[in-house]
Amino acid sequence: MTSPLNHEPTQKIFKDNDFFGLGEKGVYFFQQGTEVNYSMEGQILLAEKDVVAESPDGHGGSLKAIYKSGAVADMQKLGIEYISYYQVDNPLINIFDPLFIGLHAIDEAEMSSKYLTKCGPLEKVGNFCLADGKVTVIEYSDLPDELANRKNPDGSLVFALGSIAIHIISRTFIERLNAKGFALPYHRAVKKIPYVDIQTGQRIEPQKPNGVKLETFVFDALPLASESIILETIRSEEFAPVKNAEGADSPAVTKRMMTERSAKWLEAAGVTIPKKADGSIDCVIEIAPSYALSAEDVVAKKPNLKIASGQKVYLD
Repeated sequence: MTSPLNHEPTQKIFKDNDFFGLGEKGVYFFQQGTEVNYSMEGQILLAEKDVVAESPDGHGGSLKAIYKSGAVADMQKLGIEYISYYQVDNPLINIFDPLFIGLHAIDEAEMSSKYLTKCGPLEKVGNFCLADGKVTVIEYSDLPDELANRKNPDGSLVFALGSIAIHIISRTFIERLNAKGFALPYHRAVKKIPYVDIQTGQRIEPQKPNGVKLETFVFDALPLASESIILETIRSEEFAPVKNAEGADSPAVTKRMMTERSAKWLEAAGVTIPKKADGSIDCVIEIAPSYALSAEDVVAKKPNLKIASGQKVYLD
């Protein structure tokens, strides 16, 4: 899914890289919708003197865009029943998890999710809960700190199950929602929004947040599902998000976690991994999905590898 802001550049990247081995017919592009941007006082902002400022309508827009574009109809022709969905830049994602797919199918669920036990009450992930008997996610920015810190009698967090934006969505669920018409609630995001001053006609590049973008979130469709399961996963195996340039959830942390997971899989297959005095991995390893999707896959291949300190290893 692209937006009007990046549709053509995204297509160009795929074409320039031969569709990353998937083939042109194996990739389907579709654009999400947009919403108008507002000032903090509620005025509509202008991107140009005669153009209203707009931004993508959030990942929740995927549920309408994938239907409106014809992608769902294309899936039906191809016999695709389940959609593997994730939205965060997360190189550890396990796109084809047989257990997750199987549980979803056996329960005849319409939309299912994976979760992690939160590392702290204020971790920036969604919060699973039951609302009126329905599986629901409350975004971290919408959950007051008082509730986020609330504990059960045994000392555990009331909101301990964190949503990591990994879902399975039944194709028929998207068809059902769009056939009848549906709307997801808007979430308010305060952002720095470039705009044209209506008094002077000058373009302004704000140095601090100056406006409001309205976004929809895909997990707000969970209460609309007739059945929904949530499956716990392991952080080190499946969640290394890239959200910040530096520090926590940065590319540097993600690269380290990718190497650590790959090293763990290779060690399970009997490969010796060079380590520093503090126990950290002293090499860089990346295992492509085409080589293995799990530690069991690596063990089955019985790799005969000798990895030296500082070496970069790529298994494909």
